[in-house]
Amino acid sequence: MASKKRKIFRTIWFSLVAIFMIWQWRSYQAKGLPNDVFESSESIQVTENANTISFISLADTLEREVIFFQGGLVDPNAYAPLCRSIAEAGFSCHIVKMNWRMPIWGYERINDLFDLETGMYVLAGHSQGAKMAAQFVHENPDLLKGLILMGTSHPRDFDMSQQSIPTLKLYAEHDGLASVPEVMENQHLLPQEASLVLIEGGNHSQFGYMGHLLMDSRTDISVQAQHDQMMTHIIPFLKRL
Repeated sequence: MASKKRKIFRTIWFSLVAIFMIWQWRSYQAKGLPNDVFESSESIQVTENANTISFISLADTLEREVIFFQGGLVDPNAYAPLCRSIAEAGFSCHIVKMNWRMPIWGYERINDLFDLETGMYVLAGHSQGAKMAAQFVHENPDLLKGLILMGTSHPRDFDMSQQSIPTLKLYAEHDGLASVPEVMENQHLLPQEASLVLIEGGNHSQFGYMGHLLMDSRTDISVQAQHDQMMTHIIPFLKRL
């Protein structure tokens, strides 16, 4: 009888674990993407290969491009609406597909994918992608023209306060993974020219178009409203560089 109970308990336990893992994986998938987000137009050329998803602005007169690092485990497609909006404003944007969807593995590949020394590139990222964007700039000072960090408390493990790279840090009011107190605690480690902007009503998950991530807080606004707030700061930042 005891053996039968243990067997039933194990079955229930492993079933719950499997359900949790499936739910978690679904949360990291792209969700609610606009139907035409991957369609080329008169002003934008959309291309994709094994390494990148690129939104090329055909009206790019400022010759500045954005390289974007996805969040850890997040489907890179979840950031397509953001990058397309950046391209629509005249700045080509490239989402880098990370190995196993983990920016900590292979973030240095951008040295091979882009001509960083002669180009006008701004490095951006969300969550773990933002952490590794900061890491890359810390390790390669003066190589990038700007840095955009979203939904992260990093830099946290190293000091960038002596670097002068223009930096925009977007943090959300209801971010359950990179809370406002955590962001403020590490503010002194940011580059000298850093601007911090609070996304009111936003949370961690809605920096991209994905499901609700574990431990994230509920948001007061839609993903489109958060997206719009982000764009009101990202585009002026890019234009000022």
